[in-house]
Amino acid sequence: MRRQNKWSTKAEFVRGAFYVLLLVVIPFALAQQHVVKPTGVLDAHLVSIRPPVSPQQVIYDRYNNVETRIPLSPGPTATATSTASATATHTPTPCGQYWTSSGTVPIVPGTTDTGNHCDNCNTAVTLPFPFRLYGVTYTSVMVSSNGRLDFLCNNEPEFGSYCLPAAARNCPYAYTIFPLWTALDTDIGQVGCSAWANGCGVFTSISGTAPNRIFNVEWHALLNFTSNTPQDFEVRLYENDPNQRFDVIYGNVGNAFGLNYLWVGGVQGPPGFFTEDFCQTGVSPPRTNVSRTYTFVPCGSPTPTATPTATATATFTPTATPTATATASPRERPTPRARPTPQPHPTP
Repeated sequence: MRRQNKWSTKAEFVRGAFYVLLLVVIPFALAQQHVVKPTGVLDAHLVSIRPPVSPQQVIYDRYNNVETRIPLSPGPTATATSTASATATHTPTPCGQYWTSSGTVPIVPGTTDTGNHCDNCNTAVTLPFPFRLYGVTYTSVMVSSNGRLDFLCNNEPEFGSYCLPAAARNCPYAYTIFPLWTALDTDIGQVGCSAWANGCGVFTSISGTAPNRIFNVEWHALLNFTSNTPQDFEVRLYENDPNQRFDVIYGNVGNAFGLNYLWVGGVQGPPGFFTEDFCQTGVSPPRTNVSRTYTFVPCGSPTPTATPTATATATFTPTATPTATATASPRERPTPRARPTPQPHPTP
């Protein structure tokens, strides 16, 4: 009887363990297969996945600098951290380039006719003094009817204008001043030439006295295809200026016929060096009744550091003083005295 009870108790225990396995352990194991476990950093917590963001929201965030987000799951609210605002600072002009500034310098009328009365042509002009551009000295320049000063070579005929740096045509556009480069015409006899007493063309004059003179080059030009559109502008070259200064002065420029032109202003030097004041397509250039001053920022040579050189210091070296050496002199021997000759004494 006792043996039968013992087997009955064991059967009850096995049956209970089976029910626990069936009802608890197996469902728990199956549930664990569907849980996404965090990976990476230890102690990471599961968070809700953010729904897709619309393109409009992306654009808004990009241009409105949205730094904080509202959490999608319960948790601490993010605190916006104050960000230092960037203050715009002036960047110095790199050396080897020209710096521009605005002013109200008036046009000084040109009185000497250079003979430039043409369309797409250059006229050689001798300068009254040597002028330096990008550190190179010139004594003459070619005046273009299209609003350029070509110091290097003749780049006409040129039927258009281009943003700087301009590619070469007949030769490189290196060492060229572009006061108002566009499609211009300085031919005489056109309707718009009556705007000036001396008509269309390019005229020069000199201001001041040596060694501080200014050479003025003034254009009386018309826009191509619209002959009644006067363009009055000037370049002023300064003698012996330490900053290699020149001015560009814009008077009455632009047109009233609604045609678009490409207007270019600036200066170009050797490859990699240029200053573009403007390059704009429109009815009128961006500069009217204003002056622009160009000054050169040279690249200074590094100051040599003095290397200390050992200087020879005179050191006193004692000179041996000759010491008198005693020389043994032979002693004088006394001269023997003559002994008296003994006299014989008488015998008693």
